Amino acid sequence: MLPPHYVVRRYRGIDYYFWDDIWYRYYAGRYWVCRPPFGYVFSPLADAALAACTFAYYFDRNYYYDTVNENARIIAEQNSTIAANNALIAEQNAAIAENASLAEASGNLARSLGLVQSFADAGAEYFYNDGVFYVKGADGQYTVVVPPAGAQVEALPEDYEVIELDGNTYYKVDDTVYRVTVNADGNACFEVLGQLIS
Repeated sequence: MLPPHYVVRRYRGIDYYFWDDIWYRYYAGRYWVCRPPFGYVFSPLADAALAACTFAYYFDRNYYYDTVNENARIIAEQNSTIAANNALIAEQNAAIAENASLAEASGNLARSLGLVQSFADAGAEYFYNDGVFYVKGADGQYTVVVPPAGAQVEALPEDYEVIELDGNTYYKVDDTVYRVTVNADGNACFEVLGQLIS
């Protein structure tokens, strides 16, 4: 049951219900607490615990997908804008260029598992908290974005699921699939692999 003074906010054709910094979605006959929708813009609270996230690689070109749905359309819009920037940055930044093989391998694995990938803008700083990724705008506002492939985080939220794809174990938070890997510091972490197509 929803709280009595909720507000309905529609994002990309889906109704979300919001009250007291908590988001809800209606699914299977019930209202469920959920994460904020992609594209939601907000001012952070003074005590907000947003951690900057690191990346295993960046993509330096735009991938296209045969399957088109709402999630894939959002990703494609983000990718078309970011891909142009990443190509230039990749040429200027040897570290990014050296990671091309990692990005290619990740892209191939994601496609073989039926996942779509969102790219990170190499020139932007990304933040993470409880399964949600944000970017900070010049105006100080934060925008919720599709979790970008290659992002590495130390921990997943408590509601993650263990899933099996093509005989291997992965971890799912909402529609985002993570794999366990080792970061540049030699520590185990969870890396965004891609998004399940809903």
